[in-house]
Amino acid sequence: MIVYLGMFLIASCFAFFSEYELRRTLPDLRQYTVTAKFKRSRILFWLAAIPYFIIAALRYRVGTDYLTYIQIQIPQLLQGNDARLKFEYLYQFVIKIGMSLGGTQVVFALTHLIFLFFIWKAVQFFSTDYVISLFIFMFGCYYNLSLNIMRQSIAMAIFLMATVYIVRSSPVKYVVTVIGAMLFHKTAIIYLPMYLLSKIKVRERMAICTVIVLGVLASPIRKVLVWLTDITGVYASYFNSRYDVLDRQWDLILFNLFILLMYAYLHHFFSKATPGWVYEHTLISKVNEERFNNLFFNLQVIATAFAGLSSVIPNSTRIIMMFSLGQIIYVPYLIQKIRDVALRRWFLLVFIFCYVGIFIRLIIMKNLGETLPYQFI
Repeated sequence: MIVYLGMFLIASCFAFFSEYELRRTLPDLRQYTVTAKFKRSRILFWLAAIPYFIIAALRYRVGTDYLTYIQIQIPQLLQGNDARLKFEYLYQFVIKIGMSLGGTQVVFALTHLIFLFFIWKAVQFFSTDYVISLFIFMFGCYYNLSLNIMRQSIAMAIFLMATVYIVRSSPVKYVVTVIGAMLFHKTAIIYLPMYLLSKIKVRERMAICTVIVLGVLASPIRKVLVWLTDITGVYASYFNSRYDVLDRQWDLILFNLFILLMYAYLHHFFSKATPGWVYEHTLISKVNEERFNNLFFNLQVIATAFAGLSSVIPNSTRIIMMFSLGQIIYVPYLIQKIRDVALRRWFLLVFIFCYVGIFIRLIIMKNLGETLPYQFI
């Protein structure tokens, strides 16, 4: 645990000074001049990814799938037995490159090099506060999850980066990017319809009522899901398998519902309070801000809905995380809309309390993904 906290603190220092340099250089950017301060900011920003990369690349027997990859899946792929494993093509390429360069540890290193690259690009595009984004990345359990479900985490990271094409109304680029994510993990197909979310404005009360009703109607919804997966073949093998434990995940239900309630409150009372510097700091603009808000609010609605359905969805944690990942971008955006400094600090403390709480419950107490204890190679 100390290793993870040390990694986060080092990364946060780089992120803090990157943000500081970027804020200093905004007046220059208004005049379209790239200064030394801006370059320093970008260097510090990418240096913040190095601690996460090192911990992932040098781990030993960390993550539920660690030994599965080393002892079964990678050897069978190299022996030509992938017909049963069905590794997606781009990850097959990662495995073959990694094994040719030095072995399974290089495969893990390349995996997180790709994963962190796309996460950092998404943060660079949209985050209004790098430190808060990295805090959520860490204490929202996304990093620890990535040490276990490596291929799916890459697909999730690619989607998060691809949201820029949704916000900027570039459907072809978005579809192509998501297809690339599917070549790392086929569950990314669930992201294809997400392009439409930016066009759908859901009232806050309706969103909250909807997720509650879905939770109540979990049993009939399960029948529909089984029927759909039988038709499409996606996720079908999970139903009635060892992953289908019918366990209602109250931790994730309460956590995501609370986050949704916070979103709804900030939407209602601070919807028109975006500071001008946000448009210069990020790719958010007055033209695309409504699409941005619709997209990330609706992603949290979906995450909360899946949390409410966790008792009837096999391996539901992965599905919930696939949609709640947008919190990395959206929480800092909503916090900066609060002009009153004291009130903003109180909201930030509430968010911190929530994320530390879910991290303690899922990682420290339940050891989700078996990422504790951490061991170096």
